Amino acid sequence: MSELAADTVQETDQATVVPTIRKGRSRESQGRHWQKVSDIVDKLIATRPSDHISSYLAELRELDVSRKRPSSYYQKRPTLMPLGDEVLKDFGRTTQDGFYYPNVVGGRYLPSTISPIRYLMGCVRKDTRAIVELGSGWSCNLFQIYVGIGKTNSKRIGFFSAEYTREGRDCATKLATHDGDIKHRAIAFDYRQPNLAFLEKVNGHILVFTRHSVEQVETIDPSLYDILHRLQASVSLVHIEPVGWQRDSALMERRLAGDSAYFAELGRHIVQDINSESRQIENAAWWSWRLGYNVNLTAMMEDTVQNGRARLVRREYDFSGIANVLNPASLYHLEFIKPS
Repeated sequence: MSELAADTVQETDQATVVPTIRKGRSRESQGRHWQKVSDIVDKLIATRPSDHISSYLAELRELDVSRKRPSSYYQKRPTLMPLGDEVLKDFGRTTQDGFYYPNVVGGRYLPSTISPIRYLMGCVRKDTRAIVELGSGWSCNLFQIYVGIGKTNSKRIGFFSAEYTREGRDCATKLATHDGDIKHRAIAFDYRQPNLAFLEKVNGHILVFTRHSVEQVETIDPSLYDILHRLQASVSLVHIEPVGWQRDSALMERRLAGDSAYFAELGRHIVQDINSESRQIENAAWWSWRLGYNVNLTAMMEDTVQNGRARLVRREYDFSGIANVLNPASLYHLEFIKPS
């Protein structure tokens, strides 16, 4: 999802700066954004009608499937493995990890991660019959998975764009229609009133994922997890959302208490001590506060795991901030456990 514009400020007689907090974007605001993308898609289809959907994704800077397992290079070459492990050890990783791998960034050895799309592709199974993106916008992530796994593997799979705005759903439908082979449906969806009735008759396995969309809803309805748990199919759920700061109980307490003065003060220090983990987490919490981003996803995930309704496969805090370092993505991968 695109970031919102900076918030406005007001000055009191005492020269105290008081931020005007913006909440998540309205349906109209999101719709205008996706309509701009849809207009570009119209032009691409009109001027390059024979192009594959992958070229449109690339043109829109939304094609990132990366290497399958970058760290496997080090595993197969014993002379390089010690160097790879040395690069990763300060981050608690080794070259056996399939998520992090050694890289060179700005002339220094540093860890990198596989692309989120590549991770999601790895969650597709032989018995997968549906892939669902919640809060899909124009469905660039959904279509990247389709491109990555290929048309042959996609023949048995239904692709669902579950999106809040009509403009986003229309753009996704336009791209799917142009492709002509993908089995695609666009469904109206709202995190505050989740309805997944379209999945009730799906058998086999369902992959459900989000990517920077839950962030836009301050409090999502916990019944979403109840619905996923009750589906007859086996369900994998992957969140890729900027919620890593929620693991800090003190920050969560301040946010839930509406302590605006505290977060306004954090905002005055975003460039100080930038090499510390605490500064990164505080900056992310400040960014979430100023835009009214989500506050309950981590608690939902933890409650579901503790209650035995799902198994936590992987959790990666703040693994990537390539689009905005103040809004870094964390990953929660759950496998729902069927009711006995």
